[in-house]
Amino acid sequence: MKITLLSLLLSYVTSFQIAPGTSRISNTALQATTDRRQFATQSLLTLTTGLAAPQVSSAFARGENYVPKFDDLKLIYGLGTSLDNLVKKLSDESTVESGLDGVRMFNRDPNFYTGYAKNYISKSILRRADEDPRVGYIRSASTLIGSIESLLQGGAGLVEKDASKEAVKRVEKAQGYIAKFLAESGVEGNADVDAYVKKHPL
Repeated sequence: MKITLLSLLLSYVTSFQIAPGTSRISNTALQATTDRRQFATQSLLTLTTGLAAPQVSSAFARGENYVPKFDDLKLIYGLGTSLDNLVKKLSDESTVESGLDGVRMFNRDPNFYTGYAKNYISKSILRRADEDPRVGYIRSASTLIGSIESLLQGGAGLVEKDASKEAVKRVEKAQGYIAKFLAESGVEGNADVDAYVKKHPL
């Protein structure tokens, strides 16, 4: 890669301005793996909270023994809340380019959150987790977010103001998909999840 993953994540977080006081992303209980997604996840958690994600023991519940936990999907929740800042940037002519920079960083690895969602779902569904509709919600959200780059660069043939309005609509729809994922995640009695789902109906 031309830039390091750490630099990419730092730029992405800066562009989207995930506020620790808002998203409170901390450590995650997803299974520790050696691939780049685990490193990316841990790096993002470190950058947004100043706390390194701990290594998780290989002994954990799966299948029918797994109890859904908010800690296991905090990164997706954090993406959803960070999109509020993206909406603000795309709604203001003076900050549209800054918002676009965040989308460009997102598009460096557009499948990251879909993979993260699949990892979460695979804790309870041991086979064909990628076919679960909840993974599809995050895939759709990621597609919408990623499409903003070409939209704002004139790909849809819209003038600047119309393009910005359409971009905002796509982000808000992406938030709706994320809310749907959270609502069907199996996590119950969590005030943050409940508030997000209520705020962003699809």
